[in-house]
Amino acid sequence: MPTRPLSIFNLSKLAWFFASLAVLSTNAHADTYPNRTIKIVVPFAAGGGGDFVARSFVDKFSEVLKQPVVIENKGGGNTVVGTEVVSKAAPDGYTIGLVSTSFSTNPTLMTQMPYRTPEDFTPISLVITYPFGLAAKLGLDASTVQEIIAYTKKNPSRLSIATSGDGSGSHLAALMFQEALGSDVVMVTYRGAGPAINDVAAGHVDLLFTGMSQIKPLADAKRLKIIASSGLSRIQSQPHIKTIAEQGIKGFNAVVWWGMLAPPGTPKEIVDKLNAALRAALNQPEVSKRLEVVDGEISPSTPQEFEQMIKMEVVKWKKLLSSHKPKSD
Repeated sequence: MPTRPLSIFNLSKLAWFFASLAVLSTNAHADTYPNRTIKIVVPFAAGGGGDFVARSFVDKFSEVLKQPVVIENKGGGNTVVGTEVVSKAAPDGYTIGLVSTSFSTNPTLMTQMPYRTPEDFTPISLVITYPFGLAAKLGLDASTVQEIIAYTKKNPSRLSIATSGDGSGSHLAALMFQEALGSDVVMVTYRGAGPAINDVAAGHVDLLFTGMSQIKPLADAKRLKIIASSGLSRIQSQPHIKTIAEQGIKGFNAVVWWGMLAPPGTPKEIVDKLNAALRAALNQPEVSKRLEVVDGEISPSTPQEFEQMIKMEVVKWKKLLSSHKPKSD
C-alpha cells in the first residue's frame, strides 16, 4: 500500500514535537549544569591585567560551581581574537569569556569585526571597575585640576599627556580629559604604561593617566606628583586624593571595567547560575584582598544591567573616538 504524504497539519505537529524536544533538552541541560569543566577565555596574554582579574576569583568561582574552572589566554587583535572564540562557542555555559572596556571601543576603532557588540553575546555580569590616578611631572606649574585648567588657558595646545597606546584605557581617559578642558593637548603614545610613566617622571611629558598603584611609589619618592583620581568615588587606598569631579569637572568618570559574557543563545537558567556563582565568588574576602592591588571596586550586576551598560559604553566611546580616530592594533 503506498505511503500517504504528510499533510501540512501533520508537518506542523511534527515541527512542534521537535521544538518541544529541543526545549526539554535545553531545560534538562540547565537543570544538571554544570557537570564538567568550564573554560573562561581571557583575550589577553598571561600575566596581563585581564589575566590577573580572572585569576583573582577563578578558584572561588570553581568552588561555588563545584566544577573545575580553567583559564585559556587567547590574546591578539586588541582582544578580538579571544572574544570571537566566545561568540562562536556552543551556548551551553562551558565556554564563557572575560571582556573589558575595549569590548565597547573596538566597534568604533575597527572597520571590520567578526561579531556584533553586544548582540552576538549573552551578558552574565559586570565584575570590577577601577579608576586611574592622574599624575604630573614635578616641573608642571599646576598641582590641582583647576590649576591645570588655568594653565591650558594661558598655554593653549602646549599641555602633553602620555598614553599607553591608542584605544587603551589611559588614552580614553586622556581624551575625556581633553574634552573637559576644552583645549587641545599633545597626546604622546607609548607601547605600554612603563615607558609612559618613566617619561613623566623624567619630566619629558606633563601628565599621565595610569593605575594609582603604579604611580604611588614614584610620588612617595618625589619623582612625580599625583593630581587626582579619575572615578566618581575616591580610591580606597588613597582617600585623601580628590577625584577630578570633586575638583571642578562635574561628572568626570573614566574607569576601566571587566565583565563576563557567554555565547549567544545561552539559556537564562544557565546564565542565572553563572551570575549567582560569580556574585558568591566575588563576595569572598580573599577575592577583595587580591583586587585591592589594582584599587578595584567589585561591582557585580544583573545580566540585564550589564547589557545596558555595554550599550551605553558603545555609544559613549563612539561619540568620543569618532572625532579623534585613533589607530587600533
